[in-house]
Amino acid sequence: MWVSGEARGSQEDLILHPGARKLLGLWLDLKDQRPAPVRTDLDLRQFRRQAAWLFIVEPVGKARGYTYRLAGTAVCAFLKQEMTGKDFLTGWEPFERSSIQRALGVVTTKLQPAHFRLRYRTDKGQKIGADMLALPVMARDGLNVHVLGGLFPHGNPDIWHYERLAPADLASLRMFDGRPENMGARPEPQAPRKFRLISGGLDLP
Repeated sequence: MWVSGEARGSQEDLILHPGARKLLGLWLDLKDQRPAPVRTDLDLRQFRRQAAWLFIVEPVGKARGYTYRLAGTAVCAFLKQEMTGKDFLTGWEPFERSSIQRALGVVTTKLQPAHFRLRYRTDKGQKIGADMLALPVMARDGLNVHVLGGLFPHGNPDIWHYERLAPADLASLRMFDGRPENMGARPEPQAPRKFRLISGGLDLP
Protein backbone atom coordinates (compact mmCIF):
# COMPACT_ATOMS: atom_id res chain seq x y z
CA MET A 1 0.00 0.00 0.00
CA TRP A 2 1.40 3.41 -0.96
CA VAL A 3 0.06 6.23 1.20
CA SER A 4 1.01 9.86 0.72
CA GLY A 5 1.73 12.20 3.62
CA GLU A 6 -1.40 14.14 2.74
CA ALA A 7 -3.76 11.19 3.26
CA ARG A 8 -6.83 11.75 5.38
CA GLY A 9 -9.44 9.66 7.16
CA SER A 10 -8.42 6.23 8.35
CA GLN A 11 -4.85 6.68 7.10
CA GLU A 12 -4.26 9.25 9.86
CA ASP A 13 -4.57 6.34 12.28
CA LEU A 14 -1.36 4.74 11.01
CA ILE A 15 0.46 3.64 14.15
CA LEU A 16 3.87 5.12 14.87
CA HIS A 17 5.79 3.23 17.56
CA PRO A 18 7.05 5.41 20.46
CA GLY A 19 10.62 4.52 19.49
CA ALA A 20 9.98 5.70 15.94
CA ARG A 21 8.43 8.92 17.22
CA LYS A 22 11.50 9.56 19.38
CA LEU A 23 13.86 8.89 16.47
CA LEU A 24 11.83 11.21 14.24
CA GLY A 25 11.98 13.99 16.81
CA LEU A 26 15.76 13.63 17.22
CA TRP A 27 16.21 13.70 13.44
CA LEU A 28 14.17 16.91 13.22
CA ASP A 29 16.34 18.47 15.92
CA LEU A 30 19.53 17.46 14.12
CA LYS A 31 18.50 18.77 10.73
CA ASP A 32 17.09 22.05 12.09
CA GLN A 33 16.41 24.20 9.00
CA ARG A 34 18.42 22.03 6.63
CA PRO A 35 16.84 19.47 4.29
CA ALA A 36 18.68 16.70 6.17
CA PRO A 37 21.34 16.36 8.88
CA VAL A 38 24.92 15.34 8.08
CA ARG A 39 26.24 11.94 9.13
CA THR A 40 28.82 13.64 11.36
CA ASP A 41 25.94 15.17 13.34
CA LEU A 42 24.91 11.75 14.58
CA ASP A 43 25.95 10.84 18.11
CA LEU A 44 24.55 7.50 19.23
CA ARG A 45 24.67 8.69 22.82
CA GLN A 46 21.74 10.92 21.91
CA PHE A 47 19.65 7.85 21.12
CA ARG A 48 20.25 5.91 24.34
CA ARG A 49 17.99 2.82 24.36
CA GLN A 50 17.20 3.18 20.66
CA ALA A 51 20.76 2.81 19.38
CA ALA A 52 20.59 -0.99 19.17
CA TRP A 53 17.50 -0.73 16.92
CA LEU A 54 19.04 1.71 14.45
CA PHE A 55 20.65 1.05 11.09
CA ILE A 56 22.25 2.95 8.22
CA VAL A 57 21.89 1.85 4.61
CA GLU A 58 23.34 3.27 1.41
CA PRO A 59 22.33 3.10 -2.26
CA VAL A 60 24.45 0.68 -4.28
CA GLY A 61 24.80 0.48 -8.06
CA LYS A 62 22.65 1.75 -10.89
CA ALA A 63 19.80 -0.61 -9.95
CA ARG A 64 19.39 1.42 -6.76
CA GLY A 65 19.93 -1.49 -4.45
CA TYR A 66 20.54 -0.79 -0.77
CA THR A 67 23.14 -2.27 1.55
CA TYR A 68 23.50 -2.11 5.33
CA ARG A 69 26.50 0.00 6.32
CA LEU A 70 25.63 -0.42 9.97
CA ALA A 71 23.06 -2.51 11.82
CA GLY A 72 22.43 -2.30 15.55
CA THR A 73 22.74 -5.35 17.77
CA ALA A 74 19.00 -5.54 18.42
CA VAL A 75 18.22 -5.36 14.69
CA CYS A 76 20.58 -8.28 14.03
CA ALA A 77 19.17 -10.23 16.98
CA PHE A 78 15.59 -9.64 15.82
CA LEU A 79 16.39 -10.71 12.23
CA LYS A 80 18.54 -13.60 13.53
CA GLN A 81 21.60 -12.75 11.43
CA GLU A 82 24.41 -10.24 11.16
CA MET A 83 23.13 -7.63 8.69
CA THR A 84 26.10 -5.29 8.19
CA GLY A 85 27.22 -5.45 4.56
CA LYS A 86 24.13 -7.39 3.40
CA ASP A 87 21.40 -6.51 0.93
CA PHE A 88 18.79 -4.48 2.78
CA LEU A 89 15.92 -6.05 0.82
CA THR A 90 16.92 -9.72 1.12
CA GLY A 91 13.93 -12.00 1.56
CA TRP A 92 11.19 -9.64 0.40
CA GLU A 93 8.86 -10.72 -2.40
CA PRO A 94 9.12 -8.73 -5.68
CA PHE A 95 6.14 -6.44 -5.01
CA GLU A 96 7.24 -5.50 -1.50
CA ARG A 97 10.87 -5.24 -2.58
CA SER A 98 9.93 -2.86 -5.39
CA SER A 99 7.71 -0.74 -3.13
CA ILE A 100 10.35 -0.40 -0.41
CA GLN A 101 13.06 0.28 -2.98
CA ARG A 102 10.95 3.00 -4.60
CA ALA A 103 10.25 4.63 -1.23
CA LEU A 104 13.93 4.58 -0.28
CA GLY A 105 14.63 6.24 -3.62
CA VAL A 106 12.39 9.11 -2.55
CA VAL A 107 14.18 9.26 0.81
CA THR A 108 17.62 9.53 -0.82
CA THR A 109 16.74 11.77 -3.78
CA LYS A 110 13.98 14.05 -2.48
CA LEU A 111 15.05 13.88 1.18
CA GLN A 112 11.57 12.85 2.32
CA PRO A 113 11.21 10.56 5.36
CA ALA A 114 9.24 7.33 5.05
CA HIS A 115 7.30 5.24 7.57
CA PHE A 116 6.72 1.54 6.90
CA ARG A 117 4.42 -0.95 8.61
CA LEU A 118 6.03 -4.38 8.15
CA ARG A 119 5.11 -7.92 9.10
CA TYR A 120 7.53 -10.81 9.58
CA ARG A 121 6.96 -14.54 10.00
CA THR A 122 8.98 -16.78 12.32
CA ASP A 123 9.93 -20.40 11.68
CA LYS A 124 7.30 -21.27 14.31
CA GLY A 125 4.50 -19.62 12.35
CA GLN A 126 4.28 -16.48 14.47
CA LYS A 127 3.65 -13.14 12.80
CA ILE A 128 5.42 -10.12 14.25
CA GLY A 129 4.61 -6.57 13.23
CA ALA A 130 7.11 -3.73 13.22
CA ASP A 131 7.37 -0.06 12.41
CA MET A 132 10.33 1.03 10.31
CA LEU A 133 11.35 4.65 9.90
CA ALA A 134 13.69 5.72 7.07
CA LEU A 135 15.27 9.19 7.32
CA PRO A 136 17.72 10.91 4.93
CA VAL A 137 21.20 11.86 6.16
CA MET A 138 24.00 13.38 4.13
CA ALA A 139 27.08 11.18 3.90
CA ARG A 140 30.39 12.47 5.22
CA ASP A 141 31.48 13.27 1.64
CA GLY A 142 28.67 15.82 1.42
CA LEU A 143 27.54 14.35 -1.92
CA ASN A 144 25.72 11.11 -1.25
CA VAL A 145 22.65 10.50 0.87
CA HIS A 146 22.34 7.56 3.23
CA VAL A 147 19.29 6.32 5.11
CA LEU A 148 19.17 6.45 8.89
CA GLY A 149 16.57 3.94 9.95
CA GLY A 150 14.99 2.38 12.98
CA LEU A 151 13.23 -0.98 13.15
CA PHE A 152 10.80 -1.19 16.08
CA PRO A 153 8.91 -4.47 16.66
CA HIS A 154 5.45 -4.34 18.19
CA GLY A 155 5.53 -5.87 21.64
CA ASN A 156 8.36 -7.26 23.74
CA PRO A 157 11.11 -9.06 21.77
CA ASP A 158 12.26 -10.83 24.94
CA ILE A 159 9.23 -13.12 24.91
CA TRP A 160 9.68 -14.38 21.33
CA HIS A 161 11.61 -17.59 20.74
CA TYR A 162 12.48 -18.51 17.17
CA GLU A 163 15.49 -19.46 15.07
CA ARG A 164 14.61 -17.80 11.75
CA LEU A 165 12.63 -14.73 10.76
CA ALA A 166 11.48 -13.97 7.22
CA PRO A 167 9.74 -10.92 5.73
CA ALA A 168 6.01 -11.58 5.29
CA ASP A 169 4.40 -8.45 3.85
CA LEU A 170 4.35 -4.67 3.68
CA ALA A 171 1.14 -3.57 5.40
CA SER A 172 1.48 0.15 4.73
CA LEU A 173 3.89 2.80 3.57
CA ARG A 174 3.70 6.53 4.17
CA MET A 175 5.91 9.30 2.80
CA PHE A 176 6.26 12.61 4.65
CA ASP A 177 7.14 15.99 3.17
CA GLY A 178 9.76 16.67 5.86
CA ARG A 179 7.95 19.53 7.60
CA PRO A 180 7.61 18.96 11.37
CA GLU A 181 3.95 19.98 11.43
CA ASN A 182 3.12 17.23 8.92
CA MET A 183 5.11 14.43 10.53
CA GLY A 184 3.41 13.86 13.85
CA ALA A 185 6.67 14.19 15.79
CA ARG A 186 5.94 17.48 17.54
CA PRO A 187 2.17 17.87 17.84
CA GLU A 188 0.77 21.13 19.15
CA PRO A 189 -0.94 20.81 22.55
CA GLN A 190 -4.44 20.98 21.06
CA ALA A 191 -3.69 19.39 17.70
CA PRO A 192 -5.52 16.18 16.72
CA ARG A 193 -3.38 13.09 17.27
CA LYS A 194 -2.15 11.77 13.96
CA PHE A 195 -0.85 8.48 15.35
CA ARG A 196 -1.89 5.93 17.94
CA LEU A 197 0.97 4.69 20.11
CA ILE A 198 1.89 1.07 20.57
CA SER A 199 2.74 0.01 24.10
CA GLY A 200 5.46 -2.58 24.35
CA GLY A 201 8.98 -3.44 25.34
CA LEU A 202 10.48 -0.52 23.45
CA ASP A 203 8.18 2.16 24.91
CA LEU A 204 10.30 5.10 25.96
CA PRO A 205 9.60 7.73 28.63
